[in-house]
Amino acid sequence: MNQKTAVISGASHGLGLAIAQELARLGSHVVMIARRVEPLESAAASIHGAGGAATALPCDVADATQAQALAAQIGAQFGAVDALVNNAGIPAPRSFAETDFADWDAVIGTNLSGVFYLTRALWNSLCRAQHAYVINISGTAGLRGGGSPAYGAAKFGLTGLNHAIAQAGAPQGIRSTILYPGGMDTGWRGAPIGVQPRSESMDPRAVASLIAQLLASPAEFVVNEAVLNPLHHPFM
Repeated sequence: MNQKTAVISGASHGLGLAIAQELARLGSHVVMIARRVEPLESAAASIHGAGGAATALPCDVADATQAQALAAQIGAQFGAVDALVNNAGIPAPRSFAETDFADWDAVIGTNLSGVFYLTRALWNSLCRAQHAYVINISGTAGLRGGGSPAYGAAKFGLTGLNHAIAQAGAPQGIRSTILYPGGMDTGWRGAPIGVQPRSESMDPRAVASLIAQLLASPAEFVVNEAVLNPLHHPFM
């Protein structure tokens, strides 16, 4: 990944930040995307402080107009995009009864439509690269659903979208992988960080290392999908 350009959404904290840090450590210029300006700029500054190359570009990927403007800026500044990691996501009400129309629109907008908007907007930049790679971050809800209609529907939809990206990208040498991670120690839904043992809650830095390995894997094959779970919770 040395001298490559990698775009990561949801990069201001959690897994997205861990991915950006790992790819920057390996020599990539990471383009970090998130909605909130201050946490995003702080995250990028932490990478600069460690000697990495990072550019912070605020964007709400659920807004197609913003995604298109962002892609135009990235294309003008960097030309080709070698890797795109669609990591941005928001939580949803846990039950059907709690989910109103606005909740549905917000979750589907960010967790599913946002992936399409950003990938489609960056498509020409991905095609310019040799052997570009798209990584879509889902979750085990994308395999077994759950009580939340919006979250489960978005993650199931992401599986179909990943297949479409892979099919469209193959003639261009673009690979696409969907990951279904289980419990990660990222503070999701306000959970305390660093309390559970690693065998019960995965370190996002370890997941980021796996993603880096996928991005650097031989171009003649693709890992279509992978399920990641803590050692003591290996089954869905």
